Amino acid sequence: MAKIVLIILGACLVGASEAFYMQLLVTGSLLLIAYQHRDDINIRDLCGMMLAVTLVEIVLFEFFIVTRSEVLSSMAVNAIIFGAHFVMDVAMYILVSNRVHFTRDRLKAKGEPTEHIFTYSAEFALISVFVVFMTVDLMALLENFIRHLDEFGVSAETAKMFSGWNWLYYHYEVVKGILMGLTFFFLWTITIGEGQKEYKKKEMIIS
Repeated sequence: MAKIVLIILGACLVGASEAFYMQLLVTGSLLLIAYQHRDDINIRDLCGMMLAVTLVEIVLFEFFIVTRSEVLSSMAVNAIIFGAHFVMDVAMYILVSNRVHFTRDRLKAKGEPTEHIFTYSAEFALISVFVVFMTVDLMALLENFIRHLDEFGVSAETAKMFSGWNWLYYHYEVVKGILMGLTFFFLWTITIGEGQKEYKKKEMIIS
């Protein structure tokens, strides 16, 4: 019970932190969980994949992605930012959702058994969160284009009607913070009993 409370508090802290500290907390959690469960290949591979994408994203935004420009328009800069986030979230989704297949293929190539490789219930919840991440990125990108229709040749009169579409633009960090908090929560849930149960698809019974 105490661990659940700590996980919830940690998730709230992550969600309320600035982007840099969010990534720091999640990265630290991935390293700690991977070390604590280094004998569990399911958790170890999951943390390794998430850590790889997280580190690539940090490097990209630190050294390569333009976040301010005197040459590019604000629409172009925002498009680059939202687009980069979307690509990284897609990469995270593909890796995590196919983690079981990747791990099994690697073990089969070595001639090792694969019966113990499966998706944890908390891991499935993580995959669902990444779907929401991608959806938010796409919506922010679409909103950005709609807000700057004049840059696509649309008449000023028509473009002005949509220039106020900025809700997600002003709340993007808040929404992503909440999703990062959920990521932290489900990530640590994998370390406790309920989260480590094998996820099984429910079969629909058609009468």
